[in-house]
Amino acid sequence: MLQLLPQGIPTLQSCSTGNWTRPDNVFGTKHLLDSIVSCETAPALRGPRTDHLPVLLTLELAVPHVSFEPHRNWREVDWNAFNVHLKNTISTKPATPLTSEAEFQDAARHLTSAITSAMEACIPFSKPCPHSKRWWTKRLSDLRQHIKDLDRLSYQMRGIPLHPSHGDLKAAKDTYANEVTATKKQHWIEWLEDIEGNDL
Repeated sequence: MLQLLPQGIPTLQSCSTGNWTRPDNVFGTKHLLDSIVSCETAPALRGPRTDHLPVLLTLELAVPHVSFEPHRNWREVDWNAFNVHLKNTISTKPATPLTSEAEFQDAARHLTSAITSAMEACIPFSKPCPHSKRWWTKRLSDLRQHIKDLDRLSYQMRGIPLHPSHGDLKAAKDTYANEVTATKKQHWIEWLEDIEGNDL
């Protein structure tokens, strides 16, 4: 391990005596040296009634670009609209007995085309961001919005301690917290069940 903070830079000023010392250090491995832009203290950022100085370590690292392949967001599907669209598309061709392989293949192509059309019309593409949570669901979004609405109402009624909005807000927050915990747990279980050796 190598010392990254240059020699002679103090990292602590005693609050009682004002003396400067250096109990804090920054260490790293040799392969990290080429990535270091700077390593220094920032006395101006020291908080009130604190004696330690913050140490700022700036690194220049290459961030690999991950190509994104668009995929359908099945959690946001309006299944009623999907079923209506699929039914209307399938019904464009009357149902008749299939008496030959050619008729069977033609019916299969028609069904495939109808399903594809319904997917394109009713299933949106996901729009992930680097900070998106894979376990997040539409129900959690709805619950969070419901809490925001109740929060505004509860704040408006803050002068009325017995107003029902205060109890409704507390109950909604409890439901939301339990739902987040359950959703995370279920997502973790599903990931463990589907994981393969190459995924580790």
